[in-house]
Amino acid sequence: MELRHLRYFLAVAEARHFGRAAARLHIAQPPLSVQIRDLEEELGAPLFHRGPRGVTLTDAGVAFLPQAEAVLAAARQATAVARDAAAGRHGRLVLGFIPTLAYTLLPHLLPAYRQAHPRVAVSLREVPVAEKEDALLAGHVDVALYRPPPRHPEIEVAAIGAERMILALPPGHRLARRRQVPAAALADETLVMYTPSLGDRGLYGTVAAWLRAQGLQPRSAEIAGTIPTALGMVLSGAGLAIVPESSASLRLPGLVFRPFAEPQARVALAVCWRHGDPSALAASFVAHARSMQHPWAAVPLS
Repeated sequence: MELRHLRYFLAVAEARHFGRAAARLHIAQPPLSVQIRDLEEELGAPLFHRGPRGVTLTDAGVAFLPQAEAVLAAARQATAVARDAAAGRHGRLVLGFIPTLAYTLLPHLLPAYRQAHPRVAVSLREVPVAEKEDALLAGHVDVALYRPPPRHPEIEVAAIGAERMILALPPGHRLARRRQVPAAALADETLVMYTPSLGDRGLYGTVAAWLRAQGLQPRSAEIAGTIPTALGMVLSGAGLAIVPESSASLRLPGLVFRPFAEPQARVALAVCWRHGDPSALAASFVAHARSMQHPWAAVPLS
């Protein structure tokens, strides 16, 4: 039994006439009659009472009708699901992100993606900064939002924007009175820096490279593993911190943020995935992330 047998049966059952059913199916009547006879022989029971003016369903035909409709509906559903999956519109996508993008980039991208891909089940995975590469390479996440992106030959990266680095400081600090802070003013300040274990791949590398470009070797008293930790250290009086601009959206009492007078360092925002991954779901999210506008400079500083 093939699906075409069921389609032919339903056409005859609806038309109550072989000739009219054949016309709807765009086939000749004799092949249609042969197909219905083959189906009846396979089932071992006649499906139609045949008369000079048309046909009616037998008891077997009445019982078979809803089952045939259900099978064809399931086949259509299976076809739609397969096509949606091939186009990245159906399935399960595990999306990774570093903690500080949970309140900036993630809410900017995810609602619109879910609206455009309602049949995709998105699972979210927070990825510690030190595990950015491993999470992708081990398959724990399918696609990830990182800042800055990892550098690994097995990880593909698509830049989707960049954030300025700004200065976080207490409101009573002498530099808080300035609308912009000149880099030279940091020469006598103690800075909270980031974990240097990732070298130039992480925020440490971004900040350190910019400071070197300004001819600065500032004092560093404390090391922070994350941006929130750095901000907490500033609140505790450990020093000042250079942070991504979106950090200003946290609006922590006891902190203000100031841009620099010189061209600021920028840290790339990227969507990342495994090299050679054929997943249509990953490709669909990457395309969505690249199509979005990212108004990071719209965060007001205070």
